Amino acid sequence: MDLIGGIHDSLSLRVLTPFSRLHRSARSSTRPTQQAFDEGLRFRREAASWDDERRVRWILERLRSTVRRAYDETVYYRELFDRNNFDPHKDFDFSDFSRLPVLTREDVHEAGTKLLASSVPPEQVTKDSTGGSTGVPTSLWLGPNERGWRDSGMERFFEILGVPEGSRTALLWGHHLDPKAADTLRERYQAFVSNSRWFDSLRLSPATLDEYHHEFERFRPAVIVAYASPLGYLAEHIVARNYKPNYPTRCLVTGGEKLWSRHRQQIEKAFGRPVHERYGSRDAGCLGVQLDPAQTLAYTIDWANTLVEPETEEPESPILITKLQADAMPMIRYRIGDIGRFSPGSKPGHPTFVLPDVMGRVLDRISLPDGRWVTGTEVPHLLKDYPVREFLFLQRQDHSVELQLVPQKDFDEDSLREIRDILTANLPGLPIQIELKESVVRTKSNKWRPVISEVKSNVEALV
Repeated sequence: MDLIGGIHDSLSLRVLTPFSRLHRSARSSTRPTQQAFDEGLRFRREAASWDDERRVRWILERLRSTVRRAYDETVYYRELFDRNNFDPHKDFDFSDFSRLPVLTREDVHEAGTKLLASSVPPEQVTKDSTGGSTGVPTSLWLGPNERGWRDSGMERFFEILGVPEGSRTALLWGHHLDPKAADTLRERYQAFVSNSRWFDSLRLSPATLDEYHHEFERFRPAVIVAYASPLGYLAEHIVARNYKPNYPTRCLVTGGEKLWSRHRQQIEKAFGRPVHERYGSRDAGCLGVQLDPAQTLAYTIDWANTLVEPETEEPESPILITKLQADAMPMIRYRIGDIGRFSPGSKPGHPTFVLPDVMGRVLDRISLPDGRWVTGTEVPHLLKDYPVREFLFLQRQDHSVELQLVPQKDFDEDSLREIRDILTANLPGLPIQIELKESVVRTKSNKWRPVISEVKSNVEALV
């Protein structure tokens, strides 16, 4: 396999990937997206050595262009700016920009086609949507420029990690929701060109994890790209059986859901390779990646594609994004639905290049009766010392909390009593019910959310 795999590596990296990009450049239907991809990748490489001052100047000029184009080409932003007496054709600064109203998911639902730019031909626009984990899915329209800059941003991050497109890649990811769905010939060809293999993360068992381990041993991927929790389960499986994997040869990249610290520890122990968590969403693409997790777990922002800012001057604030490369559907100061921890001195309207942490979804916090709350990333720490495989805190509208626990083999009555005691101490005044489960409820896209709250005041406290 090593000889055959090595030949495939060289073929994908040196021949198939360059040829595939050249082919997309030659076809009229894919040419605009490929040109945007090439432009985005070239720019990021050239700008890698820029200092903060130069990057800020570039972002401000790009932001002015983005805002002016939104005003000139969309009904929604023309009405919004006029209503707020904002003239986009003046040379505004970041402080002026910070006074623009925030765009919410509800605004996007209500605006509909008013958000679409008139200059992008309908045949070049593709429709996408969010997973709907916080309610109704949000419909989005992407033009060729945004698609190209999105893809090139992710490619640039992988380049920095040493696994450019064409590297041997294992995808432990959600692919077909139908377990019997067969890959098409086109999908098989694309997998061959990209030198990747897909492993279903939606339906796991000890036998499946053991099968995956042995397949990974034969495949020896350079990188594993995975949902965070399934990769954590694989790592626990490997550690429990004292396996010594010869993969991945380079690194691991997680996404799709928050990487729990316990899973990170297990993954690092099992594989002995760096684990890079990436942060993004369906409506914004990849926003940032942990490039050097041995030194810091902060996310390096893809500032060439997206302006990331705090909504408030508080250390923990809702994250707002402005798409700097969106052509079909501008999104300006869009509340993405997550809480971030920002660096000292961060201000609304001003770009940030590093995001120290993502605290979880706006709704992913447990509210206390006195108006305080426990954030979504703090809650898992309450259980970190106990033999729990996975869990879900579900807070109802009456503030009561149901904790669903999937215990490991060492879990006993003492564990249950201690967990109840620590929850009572940290969530004072809340009725708490603990249920032992074989698995916890997951989102429609099979993502794990450790905390889900139905308390409406969570959002109202933030905005």
